[in-house]
Amino acid sequence: MRRVLVLVLLAACKPAADRSPAPAAVPGQPRTPSRHAAGEQLEVNVPLASGEVLPIAELRGKVVLLELSDAAHRDAKVLGDYARLAETHGEDLAVVVVSLDRDGWQSPVAPYVLGWDPEGALAARLQAAALPTVVVLDREGRIAHQHGGADANAHAEAVATVERLAKRP
Repeated sequence: MRRVLVLVLLAACKPAADRSPAPAAVPGQPRTPSRHAAGEQLEVNVPLASGEVLPIAELRGKVVLLELSDAAHRDAKVLGDYARLAETHGEDLAVVVVSLDRDGWQSPVAPYVLGWDPEGALAARLQAAALPTVVVLDREGRIAHQHGGADANAHAEAVATVERLAKRP
């Protein structure tokens, strides 16, 4: 009887929620970059390096390029492209780069918003499948592009999406 009771209790118990970011995708096996679908309006809060929180909804009216990454996956050329986009499109674009590293940013100076998520809460909320995870939102906050992993073609597509969306008629 005791054994049956223990088995019933074990079956009823749920494992603790895993708050760690989703594991990186296995090369050659593409995965959905996040749990959100194209066209879906993204509602998340971005923890900033300053200690404040930025609700992504506050950026409505702008095109948003959001990247989650860590030092091992950070690419100087990609960050340079983001700086160029930010300079070119000014107030029409918000570039938000979130570091998942415990040490945060080594240099707090950047032409874009610096996020800091050492616990991986944002990555877990998005269920990011790989690093970097890049999401481009249109002016209404809908997902226009997303990709996971360091992929030159996907990065070029993200930049092209930003260029297309940020152009004023």
